[in-house]
Amino acid sequence: MDIPEGLIAAPWLWLGNLLFFPLLAFALYRAPWWRLRSREGQHLLLGACVFTFFLWNVKAGVTPGLNFHLLGAALLTLMFSWEFAFIVMSVALAAVTWFGDPAWETYALNGLIMIGLPVLLIYRIFLQVDRRAPNFFVYVLACGFLGGGFSVFLAGTAGAGLLWSSGVYSLDYLSDNYLPFLPLLMVPEGAFNGMLTTLLIAYRPDWMRTFRDERYIDGK
Repeated sequence: MDIPEGLIAAPWLWLGNLLFFPLLAFALYRAPWWRLRSREGQHLLLGACVFTFFLWNVKAGVTPGLNFHLLGAALLTLMFSWEFAFIVMSVALAAVTWFGDPAWETYALNGLIMIGLPVLLIYRIFLQVDRRAPNFFVYVLACGFLGGGFSVFLAGTAGAGLLWSSGVYSLDYLSDNYLPFLPLLMVPEGAFNGMLTTLLIAYRPDWMRTFRDERYIDGK
């Protein structure tokens, strides 16, 4: 869901600014910047920004504002926790905006839909799993696979709802040409995040900031 210039009325744009930029500022304030003291931490964060930028450029478009692409929000949230995931995806969105179709005036709205909602949803799922069912398989299934799938569904429906409420597309048009395809996108999104989460836990567990062997594996 990449909203281009000229589709959304000014009140919605201002609302996006009022909601997104305080969240970004809070993420910048809360982020554990001490993790970037090591060269590995710096390279990991920079690599995640580049990875997300290229991931978001692989997309299929229906009509202006109605695009399909993987988000990777679940993987990034599980790797960095919500603060750095929010920052990484915001940097990637800025690069996509700079080089691509979206305009700077819709940056905050795109960020709220593609970053804010998915990241906060996945982090909420993680907190519930960590508190109620700290188990490796539950972590991968609920946070990686299901969290990834529902995050892209939430972003898609929120974007479609915004375009409908703004009068850009009718509900009938969205129901025929966009909404039926969102459940199909949930499967590859969930598989993408779930598989990469499993691989990183197996080979680079130190990259997964939300995962601890002694809590999710030992004694289970």
